[in-house]
Amino acid sequence: MAQVKSIAVLACCDTKYPEIKFLREMIRKAGFNAFVIDVSTSPGFSSAAEISREQVASEIGIVWSELKGLLKHELLDIVSRGAAKLVPRLYREGLLDGIISIGGLQNTMVGSNAMRALPIGVPKVMVSTVATGQRTFDLIVGTKDITVIPAICDLSGMNIISETVLGNAAGAVMGMLRYAGKELPKARTEIIGTTLMGATNDGVANAARYLEEKGYHVISFHSTGVGGKVMEELIAEGTITATMDLTLHEIVYEYFGSGFGFGTENRLKQGVDKGIPMVVCPGGIDFICQWKNELFPDIAERKMIWHNASLAHVKLTVKEVSDISRMIVSRLNESATGKVVVLMPRHGLRTFTRAGEPLHDPAVDQAIMNIFEQELRRDIPIKNVDANLIDDEFSRRAAGEMDALLSGAAVRV
Repeated sequence: MAQVKSIAVLACCDTKYPEIKFLREMIRKAGFNAFVIDVSTSPGFSSAAEISREQVASEIGIVWSELKGLLKHELLDIVSRGAAKLVPRLYREGLLDGIISIGGLQNTMVGSNAMRALPIGVPKVMVSTVATGQRTFDLIVGTKDITVIPAICDLSGMNIISETVLGNAAGAVMGMLRYAGKELPKARTEIIGTTLMGATNDGVANAARYLEEKGYHVISFHSTGVGGKVMEELIAEGTITATMDLTLHEIVYEYFGSGFGFGTENRLKQGVDKGIPMVVCPGGIDFICQWKNELFPDIAERKMIWHNASLAHVKLTVKEVSDISRMIVSRLNESATGKVVVLMPRHGLRTFTRAGEPLHDPAVDQAIMNIFEQELRRDIPIKNVDANLIDDEFSRRAAGEMDALLSGAAVRV
């Protein structure tokens, strides 16, 4: 007989009990086990949750009865840290198979913090009043596969909207468990992580295809946003065992301190620290994405193209790409094993950078090359490719170099 799956309902019993009761009853009627994790902060409150806030706090060695006088934000920090330790422990012990959480801004942060501590693949559903408007998904999902559902109305008692939305949310987490709900499996073979964006897509996607034709498993990550950050985490976890890291665009935003990829600090670090095989290309480090109202003051002196009506791709200067190149080189120089090959396409690091095209700038390309040649560790080879990054010649060379690092065979040029 199949074991009954268990779903945690994580919420504040002091303010969301009608909603919690609705979810718990619906889940149990469908044949699943449901239990409540209470993360309330109201003084003097006592709930009948299966896991009390006192137990949540004890997970990080704190006695709730000794917290008198603390402000609400301090209590929220305690239940947030406690939940982030409790929830993955329950999962490891086989007591939790999926989780659903509900709340406003503060409770969304507590619930999603706990969910982000779970592996990819474990069902996670967050019903939030702040999943709307100008809020960014990074606030809620981080780098994990959290399903976010807008609450539509405030979660302050059941009504026809809450019943509909919460019913769908409960159905979502139960459906995940019934038909999928498997943790991301550990690799049985080499899994290669690669990075791309629209401006480098063809070159990277074709290289990935050539590797897949050889029997390798390749996972691609978009290098604007959190793609690179997710890849770094999967390297640290041991899921990704080699990288064909051909688009380092996030490092541009790390250099400027804001923008599309800001928050993805220390790209390359995990691969270097782990000593995994790495084929690296500084693809996409020669430009920045800027909104129409945020263009550089000297935009008239820069090359640029419009990506769409609101967003421009703006070429960087020799000084800027030199600094960014140094950031990359300094990280590669820390590699313990030297299982690194750098590929340098001599006719552009993205689309529209060939001679005669709007983002062509040989001085910028040469500045990047100069830094790599002058400052990269001598035992890390730089291999020039007489092509643009998006050309098939580059794709085949990148795939060949990756295959060679993994198989130990020599590359036929």
